[in-house]
Amino acid sequence: LGVAEAKWQAATDGHRDRLGGLVDTAQKSVESAQKIVDAATTAYQNALSAAAPPHGEMQSDAIGNLVFSVQRIEARLGAIEQRLEVVAPVDPWELLSSSSTKTQKEKLREQLIAKYAGEHTSIQCIVSGTLDNAERPDQQRVVAAHLWPKSRAQEFHAWKSGHTDTICQGIDDAGNGLFMLKGIEEAYDAKRVCFLCDPFKCEICFKVLDPSLIGADDNGNHPIPAGCTTSYFKLDSTTVGSPYIENNKRPSFQILSFHAKLSVQSALQRGWITQQQSYEMQSTIKVSSPSKKE
Repeated sequence: LGVAEAKWQAATDGHRDRLGGLVDTAQKSVESAQKIVDAATTAYQNALSAAAPPHGEMQSDAIGNLVFSVQRIEARLGAIEQRLEVVAPVDPWELLSSSSTKTQKEKLREQLIAKYAGEHTSIQCIVSGTLDNAERPDQQRVVAAHLWPKSRAQEFHAWKSGHTDTICQGIDDAGNGLFMLKGIEEAYDAKRVCFLCDPFKCEICFKVLDPSLIGADDNGNHPIPAGCTTSYFKLDSTTVGSPYIENNKRPSFQILSFHAKLSVQSALQRGWITQQQSYEMQSTIKVSSPSKKE
């Protein structure tokens, strides 16, 4: 475990998975040690009933020291596991019950309008370009979508404590949001679509992962997001431009890349994409992977 903890301190992003394996191995060692302690305790108790002190007292001290050592190992293991959880939190989009409430969306909407309003007169979907001039909230086709779910704020703060992200300062910050059509937001939350970020070109590419969204029916028609006239088939691989990537007015590439990584992994497990497609997308995601705090 001392070796594991030392490697943790010097670990880079590519070493996290191997550290997870090291923790698993350490956990098994602890379990084996605990079994030895239990067996020794049982043997001692059996011997104690047939023997008199001072032998019992000496063996009791030895077992007590062994128990104390195992407890120290368990404590160090727990500390290492907690550090791993900060870097790799539970999937915040897994089993997501519902999107943010109207009140929560309104707060984010105000932040997004303040950030992007100077670039265009109307609110528009980042993917389709669909305009939304609705005056009443119940008429809005384009919603303020949280990139990291509002309902997973606790996981967000744990993730934020281990990463440096100057674009997004909070769960309701404009860096954690984008204007999307409601249907696209729901597909994003379900990890059926994602955004691939290229920090060098400063581009965001919309990628459809679920083949049922881009496949044609018997009449040759492709699914279309509600409120949109363009199909997912045509929107797939769309590159997002201004005003979302100019003058540092962009969403958090780190959050989008974390979501993309989990979405691609999920798509591969579901059989939506091939291993080669997964490799190609993961290579893009790796380029824009989050920076860790020193």
